[in-house]
Amino acid sequence: MAQDGNTLVLRGARIIDPVQSIDRIDDIVVADGKIAAIGGPVPEDAQVIELPGHIVSPGWVDLHVHTYGTLGFANPDSIGIAQGVTTYVDAGGPGISVMEEFAALLDGHTITDLYAGPYLRPMGIIGTQYIEGDIRSLMNCPIAEWFDFTSAHPGLIRYLKVAALGSYGTGPLKIGKGLSEIIGVPLYSHIGEFQLQPEDPSVYEVFNISQAGDIITHIYHDNGSPILDEKGKVFPIVREAERRGVIFDVGFGGFNFGWDLAEKAFAQDLRPHIISSDLQQYNVLGPVFSLAHVMSIFLHLGMSVAEIIDAVTAAPAKALSLEDRAGSLKIGMPADITVFKIEDDEFEAQDTYSNVRNMVQRIEPVMAFKNGVRYDTNLQQCQDENNWMMLIAEDHVPEATKQLTPGQLEFLHTLAGTLESRKWKSYTLEDLDLDEAVALQGVFHETLSRCDISLRDALLATFACFLDNPFTMQIGLFLLQLNHDFALKRIREVVGDRRIAA
Repeated sequence: MAQDGNTLVLRGARIIDPVQSIDRIDDIVVADGKIAAIGGPVPEDAQVIELPGHIVSPGWVDLHVHTYGTLGFANPDSIGIAQGVTTYVDAGGPGISVMEEFAALLDGHTITDLYAGPYLRPMGIIGTQYIEGDIRSLMNCPIAEWFDFTSAHPGLIRYLKVAALGSYGTGPLKIGKGLSEIIGVPLYSHIGEFQLQPEDPSVYEVFNISQAGDIITHIYHDNGSPILDEKGKVFPIVREAERRGVIFDVGFGGFNFGWDLAEKAFAQDLRPHIISSDLQQYNVLGPVFSLAHVMSIFLHLGMSVAEIIDAVTAAPAKALSLEDRAGSLKIGMPADITVFKIEDDEFEAQDTYSNVRNMVQRIEPVMAFKNGVRYDTNLQQCQDENNWMMLIAEDHVPEATKQLTPGQLEFLHTLAGTLESRKWKSYTLEDLDLDEAVALQGVFHETLSRCDISLRDALLATFACFLDNPFTMQIGLFLLQLNHDFALKRIREVVGDRRIAA
């Protein structure tokens, strides 16, 4: 629940701000949505929140989540502000051909500050069951489109994601590195699970390609081609990348963290620079749960509370070039704050291979402030099945269609006419016609060009015909998963019912 007020004081908590080298019990004054003071006199009219026994830090930054596409959530804030996270980045959900759709649906429409780390593939991430391997799935690399989009949406893209997958070889990594330099963002490289592909040691080349400021995620995966050799020693190529200033990110995820490997790496002092969750539909019920849960795991591995806070505040803010608005409690900064406790609690924590460690302490977020507005946390909100499982409403028309405007109805009427002659075979992720998804996306946008309606309203109208909960994904992939005849019947039912009512 949000609470607002002009001036408030967070009193009596332990304040940790690595940027300012602050680690002490003191008060924080927030005024007009910004940090006004740490310590000093308390304004007489201030609302005081007593927080003894709590820790206050800059708002947490989750560098790697999934809010959009086949891995996203109906309510993206359920893995953001509801978990104490005030800033996050969608890691590869969109690609350049759907970035306008992503921006229309999500940019500025979440409480949590959301940025994009688009994937090199123009369609973005297709899904966890999609078997990577065909180089043609990477399609083209429209440099002019990338450049034009970043110019039109300055600051939205914070890194470019590539996947170090053996069957692609190193060419796409080099293309991605060049493109990241053109658009002026870091390269963000996925290492780890091969999605049913054979292991290929060429993926290690990503450690050579990456330069200072570039980021490698899933650093503690224990799949093929890990960071340790057969004797459990960190490969020299990994050390060399670290010395060059390459940033190592956790990206816990559903496939990419192993207790045994992480413990061996920590024993050799290979620690993460950034801790991120990789929260997505398939791991929100475990083993990830929340960024706080992942932070608790690194508390168990031996990182201090201050080190962990740095890895979810100052370090990711610097990596994303967000130091002017995130990562610190400096006076004048936006009042993005996370309040949490460290609870003594015995529980088991699994890695992504079902190995277990017994934990004795848990990091538990209590509340967060976004631009000075309070939001109490709810770590269970994201676990609601309606939030992470996208289901097509096959036997009823969703309630959201009752709110469609005349312009949206006219667009749907036109779309139905356009799609009538465009037959397609609905897909499973194991049998995906990516070219057909691209073609359907083209049909959608061509229809939109003939209607007086915004991209956002057109997308929302289409989703409303089939979804009870407001998931967002690439429109070509969304249409492709629908049976052709069912899709036309439903759209016409929605349009017809509203016209009769009018």
